[in-house]
Amino acid sequence: MNRIALASATLLAAFPVLADGPQAAPPATATAAKTVHGKPQAPVSVTARLGAGAATVTVRFHSAATDASVEVHGVDGLAVTSDATPLSGARFGRGEAVTFDVAFTAGAGRSHLAVGVSGSFGGTRRSTVASFAVGKPTPDQLKPAGTAATDSKGQPVKVMPADTR
Repeated sequence: MNRIALASATLLAAFPVLADGPQAAPPATATAAKTVHGKPQAPVSVTARLGAGAATVTVRFHSAATDASVEVHGVDGLAVTSDATPLSGARFGRGEAVTFDVAFTAGAGRSHLAVGVSGSFGGTRRSTVASFAVGKPTPDQLKPAGTAATDSKGQPVKVMPADTR
């Protein structure tokens, strides 16, 4: 009999839900893990002041970085005419920022200046890309791409034209 009482007490101590009934989950704390959607990005912020044929770009590092590099590219017809890699192999402390100028020739209508930042943050290689629109879109750029269709379940899908580059 003592063995049964001892086993019951052990089970009740190990599983208090059985003794007291269902209990509410503990409240969430501020230290709960944040849900991340997509690829982890570099802990930086990128801003740009755009002008006619030039931009002043600022990259602020929110975490210490080693082997940091910045590359600039044109998209949709924009051509970068200054150095495409204004920063390479640099080291930054948390909160530090770097500012540099980028010269470019804008494409027809709306084009984009893309700024890519990569580096080692806490021993992990990460990168991020920011894009800045230049110019006003042409009527052709405002037209929607592709045609609307539905799948076998009646859900709308977008049919995109093939890239013929």
